[in-house]
Order: sequence, then structure tokens, then C-alpha cells
Amino acid sequence: MKLRWTRTLIAVGFGLAAVVVEVSTGFTGWAFVCLFGGLLIHVLVREQEVRKWLEHPLRPIPIRSRAWQEATKQVNLSIDHSRGRARSLLQALKRIRSTSDYLPDAWITLQQHNQIETFNQSARELLGISPLDTGSDLTTLIRHPSLSRLLSDDETDIVEITSPIDDSKRLEVRVVELDQNRQLVIARDISELNRLLTMRQDFIANVSHELRTPLTVMLGYVESMTSDELSEETLRELAERLVTPVDRMRFMVDDLLTLTQLESAPLPTIDEIQSLNGQDEITSVIDEARPLTASTHCLRLEAEANLQVECVPSEIHSAFMNLVTNAIRYSPDGGEITIRWHRLGEIARFEVEDQGVGIPPESISRLTERFYRVDMKGSRARGGTGLGLAIVKHVLRRHESELQISSTVGTGSRFFFDLPLTFSPQEVVRAIR
Repeated sequence: MKLRWTRTLIAVGFGLAAVVVEVSTGFTGWAFVCLFGGLLIHVLVREQEVRKWLEHPLRPIPIRSRAWQEATKQVNLSIDHSRGRARSLLQALKRIRSTSDYLPDAWITLQQHNQIETFNQSARELLGISPLDTGSDLTTLIRHPSLSRLLSDDETDIVEITSPIDDSKRLEVRVVELDQNRQLVIARDISELNRLLTMRQDFIANVSHELRTPLTVMLGYVESMTSDELSEETLRELAERLVTPVDRMRFMVDDLLTLTQLESAPLPTIDEIQSLNGQDEITSVIDEARPLTASTHCLRLEAEANLQVECVPSEIHSAFMNLVTNAIRYSPDGGEITIRWHRLGEIARFEVEDQGVGIPPESISRLTERFYRVDMKGSRARGGTGLGLAIVKHVLRRHESELQISSTVGTGSRFFFDLPLTFSPQEVVRAIR
């Protein structure tokens, strides 16, 4: 309403000016010239206001004309809407980019001539790409024949290369065509996968090797027993000899099953954990192990009474037994094996120390691998499946402990681990006081 009155007043003002000019000059033509000239000046002023507003269209609208205000308001709303969409798209792009930085796989988009366009954080960590490399040829930064062949040969879909910044990592690289002029290069770290595949192959080879010997012995005895010329006494003797290889295979299968269960099992539940008297358990283990010792072996126990730990009894019994029998197998006749169970602050430590052949320093870190054995000259190791220390490692891992080993070649070895003590009610009351 205010704008309408303004236009009316302007029109009346121009009309009165024209009348004044006509009365003063007595010439009607000058009146029209003045009228149209005034209207033209008014339009030009409004046009200048619009031009200034267009330079900064988000400012408040200074134009008083209702028609121009409606038009400029629509322009303002359109710009506002476009800016809002641009902000939303920019935020979405930032979210996508930040999410891609958390992907373990590296990706790089390439333009024509293998020029780097964009990449994620993993590309920096696996391939050594930096922001300064944007626009550079990827094949000049990573000089590997397989990668060059992958980018230039349509028939090659995937290659395996060594990381250019870490020789210990193997990368699986593939290319995806985005459009006619752009490609997506994806690199994945497969070092752990290769390690697991190697472990599986080694495991199968080791199991086959370990089972082949007793099977060969059994086959030889069975073939001998098919002869009609053998006496009953000879057949009985051959049958008795079959017991040893059969037991060896049975022990190996039992250990493999135990190890598989330990590897796949989660941490023990509250229902599985019980209080165990270490001295009583170790005494039981020594009684079981004595048949394995030579008549001249000396087993010496040094144990503190009433030291109790929270554990899965059957698993800790297995760990005790494997360490004791391992010391017996690698100790010479007449050697002394010392078994200790003592308190160190709030933990109980189990130790087995022997006077055996010892272990070379380079082999200590591999002792807990499946089927790994130290090849020592003069060693008189008897039996064993090569899985005992691997079982100990996984038992202790489930109890949040770790096997420690110290050894000197020609002198002997010491194996030990720690478990948290269970405090008696009297000790708890004493501590509170």
C-alpha cells in the first residue's frame, strides 16, 4: 500500500511539473518533454539501484518499486536455495572423503596418461602417495613392471606387488574403469593373508610328515604279519611293536584337536574359572611324568604351600605337563630338572629349569610354533608331537599370561610364566586393616 501511494505521488509530482512548464512557456510540447524526461530519469535511477544490488544480491533489497522487489526477492530466494544445496553437497562430499580415509584399502583415481587425480589416506600409508604427487604419472612414482602392465594392458585385471615404502608388505592391485578417461586403482594389503596361507601349507606339510613315519612303520609290521610262516610268538611281538606308532598318532591327533580348540576359543567364562592349589597340581603332574624319565633323571620340586590361582584347571594342568615333559625329553640322562612354584608379590610363578642341550638364540622366538623343533647335535630327545609349546602358548594367552624362555646352549633352559594369586579371606581382611 505504501509503495502504491509513493508511485501515485511521483506521478502527480511529474504531472504538476508538466502543468507548470506549460503555463510558464505556453507550449504543450515542453510539458510532455518534461513529463517523459522525469519518468525516464526515475527508471534510470531504479535501474542503477538494481545494478548495484546485483553486485551483492544477498544484501537487503533497497529498491522501493514493488515489481522490482518481487523480482529481486525471487532471485534472492533462488540464490539462497542454490547456496544451501551447494553447502549440503560439500558436506556430503567431505563425509564421503573422510569415510574413505578409514578404508583399509588404498584407492587412487587416475586421469589420462595415468595422472593422479585424488586418493585416500591408505594410499599414503601403503603406496607413499602425497598431495605433492597430484597430477604426476603413477607409473613414474611406483616403478614396477607389473603395475605398468596392469595400467596399459586390458587383459590384465589384477597383479601383486611389493609396497614401495615397506618391503615386508605385499599388495594386491587391481584397476576399475570409471569412464573413458578415468580409472580407479585399488590396492589391498594381503601380507597377513599370505602369511596365513603359508602357515596352512606348512601345517599340512608338517602333519603329513609327522604322520608318514608312524604310518610307514605300521605298514611294515602289517605286511610282515601277513606271512603264513610266522609263529604265534612272532605275531604277538609284531603286534606289541604296533602300539608305539599307534600311540604316537593318537597323541598327535589329540594335541591337534586341543590346539584347534584353544585357538578358536574366547577367554574363559566365570563358570570355567576355578581356584587351583598349585602345589597339589604340580605334584600330580610330576607323578604322571615320572614314567617318561630315565632312571637317572632327578626331578626336584621347590613349591610354596597354599598358593592358589584362578584358572581353568584342565588347561593349566596341560601347560604344567607339557613344560615338564619337554624338559625331560631334552635333558640328558643324569640331568637335574628343577620345578618351582613360588610367590612374587601378587602373582604365582611356575618355572621349569633343566640342564639339557640348550636352545640357540635365533630359535627361541619360534619354539611355540607348531611342529617346530630345534635340531641340536647330541640331542637325545625322545617322543613328543612338536605341539606341546604351541598348546602352552595358547593356554597362557587365554589366561592373559605369556611363556618366557631363557636358555644357554650347552648349559640348559628355563621356562616360566605367571598367574594372578587368589587371596584368602584372612589375607583380604589383613590388607584392609
